[in-house]
Amino acid sequence: MPFLTQFEAADFRLEDLIELKGRRKLFVVFSTYGEREAGLISDKISLLRRELGAYVDRIFLSHRRVDAKSPEKTEDMARRADMDAGIIVCNDIEVPDMGAEQGKGSDMRRALYHLMNMHRSDRDFRDAVIVFLDADVVPEYFGPHFVTGLSGPVLSGFDFAKAGFWREKGRVKKFVAQPLFSVIDHPKLRGLREFSYPLSGEVAGTVDFFSRVHFWQIYGVETGINIDSCMAGNKVADVNLGLYDHEHHGELGIQKMSFGIIRTYFKQLVDYGIIELRQGAVLSDRFAAAQIDEHGVRGSLDFDLSEKKYAPLVDLFGRE
Repeated sequence: MPFLTQFEAADFRLEDLIELKGRRKLFVVFSTYGEREAGLISDKISLLRRELGAYVDRIFLSHRRVDAKSPEKTEDMARRADMDAGIIVCNDIEVPDMGAEQGKGSDMRRALYHLMNMHRSDRDFRDAVIVFLDADVVPEYFGPHFVTGLSGPVLSGFDFAKAGFWREKGRVKKFVAQPLFSVIDHPKLRGLREFSYPLSGEVAGTVDFFSRVHFWQIYGVETGINIDSCMAGNKVADVNLGLYDHEHHGELGIQKMSFGIIRTYFKQLVDYGIIELRQGAVLSDRFAAAQIDEHGVRGSLDFDLSEKKYAPLVDLFGRE
C-alpha cells in the first residue's frame, strides 16, 4: 500500500475549497532573507490576494534581516501589496529553547512558534492550515495553484502535503536525495521513495502536524520532516505543481547542502534506532575533502556544517 497519495494541483478548485475550508484558518508563510526577494515578493502577494481573496486569512513573511535593527525593502514591498501582511522578523523572535542560530529551518520554527503564541487561547488553531512557500520562485511558474494545490489535501484530511514539480537542474534531488532514500530498506522508510521532489520547500500541513515534527536548522529541514512523517505514519500527499525554478546554487553550495542532507538522513535513522554506529564511529559535523582546482592546483575543503535538531514545539508549549 503506498505511503503517499498523489494529486495534481488542478484537482482542487477554489470554489470547492472555500466551502471545504469553512471557518478554519489558512495562513501562507513566505520565507525571505534580506532584500534578496524584494523584487519578487510584492507580485506574489498581490497575485494571491487578487486570485484567492479571503480564502487566505493572512499572508506572513518569515523574514531574516541582514541587520536586525534596520527595516528592509522586502518588508515594505510586502506591505504595499497587502496592508495586512504580517512581517515576522525572525531576528527578534525569542523561543525558549533556541539561541541566535540562523537557518531556514530555524526561522520556519520561529515563525511557527510566533503564530502558535499569537493564537494560544484559540483551541481550534491546531487545525489551522499553514502553507510554507519559498519566495524566490521565478514568476512565470508561480501561481495560486501553489496554495490551492497544497492546502487542498490538508483541508481534505491529510496531515501534510508536499510539492512535486519538474525543475531543469535539481541536482541534489537527482544525484543525492533520491538515491540515498533507497539505500536502506525499512518498512517505515519506503515512503521516502514516493516523494517526487523530496527537497521541495513548498509544503502545507496542519499546525498540529508541524508542531509535532523536528525542525532542523539549515539543510536538514526537509529531510528531517519527511522522515518524521514516515515514522509517525502520517497521512501525506504529494502534489504535482507542474514546472518550477528558482535561484541555482554554485557547486560549493551544492556540496554543503548534500552533506547536510546525508548527515540528517543518517542522524534520523540513528535517533529512531534503525541503524547503530559501532567501533567508535560517529556522525561528523565537518565536511572535509581534498581537491584539485581548474588550474591543476591542489587544495582542500574543510567546513563546520553543524546544525541543530529541535524538539517538537508541542513539547515546548506543553511545558508552559
